[in-house]
Amino acid sequence: MKKKIAFLALLIPVFFACSNGGGNSSLNAGYDGRIFDISEAQDGSLTAQSIKDGFNYKLKITGVGEAIDYDKKESVPWNPIIKKITSVTIEEGICNIGDYYFYSLPLDYFILPSTVTSIEEHSFSSVSKLYTYGGELNGVENEVYYYSEDKPSENGKYFYLLDGVPHVWDLTSVLFVGNSFTFYPQKTSNPAVPEYFQKIASSLKQGTTIDYVVNGSWSLTKFSDPSDEYGKVLEEKLTTNQYDYIILQEQSTTPINNYNNFLNGIKKIKARVGQTQDDCEVVLYETWGSPTAIEGKYSSVGEMEIKLRDAYKKAGEETDCKVHYVGKAFTYVYENIPDINIYYSDNRHQGEYGAYLSAAVHVKGIFDIDVTQSTEYCGLDVEKCKTLLGVANTNG
Repeated sequence: MKKKIAFLALLIPVFFACSNGGGNSSLNAGYDGRIFDISEAQDGSLTAQSIKDGFNYKLKITGVGEAIDYDKKESVPWNPIIKKITSVTIEEGICNIGDYYFYSLPLDYFILPSTVTSIEEHSFSSVSKLYTYGGELNGVENEVYYYSEDKPSENGKYFYLLDGVPHVWDLTSVLFVGNSFTFYPQKTSNPAVPEYFQKIASSLKQGTTIDYVVNGSWSLTKFSDPSDEYGKVLEEKLTTNQYDYIILQEQSTTPINNYNNFLNGIKKIKARVGQTQDDCEVVLYETWGSPTAIEGKYSSVGEMEIKLRDAYKKAGEETDCKVHYVGKAFTYVYENIPDINIYYSDNRHQGEYGAYLSAAVHVKGIFDIDVTQSTEYCGLDVEKCKTLLGVANTNG
């Protein structure tokens, strides 16, 4: 068990070096430049130095090894100036933060080096955030954030430094609302388009969280109705969660066959979004024409998709919503790159390559980045995926 040490109050003139638990101090008057031995072995291998900074002090911890614990906050050697310490620098080498070190120092945050692997129950005030370059810190009440040079792809608490100040990485939260044109060909617990979207975005250093409300054949009118089975699910998500983007995908032919229902569904959902979401953008997901859907109604896949495109464009203008033209990208591939089959076996829904193309269009639309730089191919043929990324980059 690590020993704890009580720091004895200085009852003798300050120019005497203190050799007990507080460690050896310099002969500088006051606390400016005073050095405290905080090594567990009391051999000077780990020290803390208080440095005058105007009317306040900075504290700098340097050295290598285990730090000693103190039995109470008053025993910490810098306790007499604790209210004047405005910053703490902890260099690589220290292995732990001892008991009561900063318990009475309610700074906004502390940055911990990678060598720190443990802290004690009373190491910090509970109000201070901890930013660490090391591994997981367990059993602490403080908010802990972990360093990530790039924007992470999974949910969690991560930070980066900007001009020496820690900033928390904010993940982009995206909710997909739609039907089978969003979830085909579902092979995991996630619908295919959202899952591929997250993977492609991650490879481009865009961290996201995905959520979805999907059900086959459902329309936006149904989703906008809180009494509907899936309308209730959407209502609950909008009430309890915060999203940066909500992507709305209408039943495949409704924009053409019943434009007013399509428009009203968008308006109702957007109005509800405005009541519960902060700075959330509603985006429309234009779907596509298909060989099966055009039978007896349209002369070509392209003709059907143009009508869909016009309907989505009009609705976007009327509701002030951006449109992701997935259907336009589908038409381009169907007409110009026939060796890539973007359809499912029913020649109507999206197959794996169609889902990949759709996801890439959404990544391009939300982050406005060059998706051809993605190295995520979701287990599909690499060359085909590269071609589809190129289409998404210019035709979505």
